[in-house]
Amino acid sequence: MNTTPIDKPVRYYDQVYYSLREKIVQGVLQPGDSVYEARIARELNISRSPVREAVRALEKEGLLVIDGKSKITVYKPTMKDFEDIYECRIALESLAARLTTRLASEKELEEIEKSVVNPTPFLEGEEGRKELIDKNGYFHELIIQYSQNRRLMKQLRDLNSLSLYYRTLNFQGENREWKVYNEHKEVIEQMLRRDEDKASLMMKKHLETDLHHLREIFSRK
Repeated sequence: MNTTPIDKPVRYYDQVYYSLREKIVQGVLQPGDSVYEARIARELNISRSPVREAVRALEKEGLLVIDGKSKITVYKPTMKDFEDIYECRIALESLAARLTTRLASEKELEEIEKSVVNPTPFLEGEEGRKELIDKNGYFHELIIQYSQNRRLMKQLRDLNSLSLYYRTLNFQGENREWKVYNEHKEVIEQMLRRDEDKASLMMKKHLETDLHHLREIFSRK
């Protein structure tokens, strides 16, 4: 007898978590904005338990801050924060590029190459830009994944949410998407040549350029 798989309902926790995370990363919820568990639960017509669970998860990731009086606010980025994060990313992702160049199969390298997309189709509207930022992140995620180093993956996964937040800021500026695109192409070209040293160096330079760009953005705030 043929059976049709039953879709599992999405948990309330997941809905709240991803909704809040998206609003923070996209700037709908601004740095320093207050977040009220009771209000969210009331608006969604659910109990406070899954809301509280989602808030604690986002606090652990660094996107929400809970003070000594249990007041919940959206993370307010500082120059020191993003410099610390990018210093970690530069060290870890340049190593990931080296390892993936050495260890990835031809099929895996081809998948990384295909993730480097021409920005042109994504330049119209907010949804297009969001998709482009997601694809930019996917390029980095594949390189990390195919490094085959579980410890390295864990270290970068712990930085994931704040890295995503800064990745969104990083796309601000005229022709910024083309600069990112060209730098990604330089990385994958060296990986396809199986040149570990140059692939690692190109990734390091790419992230250092991101860091310099973010410093300029913050200096204007």
